Amino acid sequence: MMQAVTVLPGDGNSTSHCASLGPGLVRNGDRHVRISLPGVLRRESECKEWVDFSKKKYIPVKNERVLGIVAKTGKQHRVDIQASVHAVLPELAFQGATKRNKPTLQVGQVVYAQITRAHRVLEPEISCVESSGKAGGLGPLDSGYLHRCSLGLCRKLLAEQCTVLQALGKHFKFECVVGMNGLVLVNSDKLVHTIAITNAISSSEFMSEEQCSAMVQQIVDTL
Repeated sequence: MMQAVTVLPGDGNSTSHCASLGPGLVRNGDRHVRISLPGVLRRESECKEWVDFSKKKYIPVKNERVLGIVAKTGKQHRVDIQASVHAVLPELAFQGATKRNKPTLQVGQVVYAQITRAHRVLEPEISCVESSGKAGGLGPLDSGYLHRCSLGLCRKLLAEQCTVLQALGKHFKFECVVGMNGLVLVNSDKLVHTIAITNAISSSEFMSEEQCSAMVQQIVDTL
């Protein structure tokens, strides 16, 4: 990953050759890329580039995985994904779902889904199946503690080498589902561990690797 560079809206990045541009970047022409959000410019190998920024309002991006809360059920479920409008989740957008055999969702239930439509005018649409037709880990989630955090922290948690999650994994057995929309679901055998893990994740946003490791050890010592 490239060295962190702070950028501001209007800055140019004429050297970008990335095939995939994430949030905060707009392509003008074949090579010139304009910065549209303030934050830290990140690059993963030579194929993906984005701006890391602290923001809680989510802007849907196609193919991103998100956590959502069912707000209304029906043939077209309405799901709150922390965007300006609710996303549409078709009742058949589940692995193996048919008109006679499909999951029964409840208002308030959490689902893990993928953005299939992101448009400026139309409502975003999500699905609990991948392009292959398999769930791939997507679908309703029945247990765990749902926590809201910044979009920047979510991207930090989804990095291949996430210090805080690695440090927590040495001491606790837990599951952590991270949505790109600022929602994190934590589940473990004990409630006290779930709360401690959630607090550690929230506190790690602006910490260095050494600070994250020390913070996790302090939490373990107090339990």
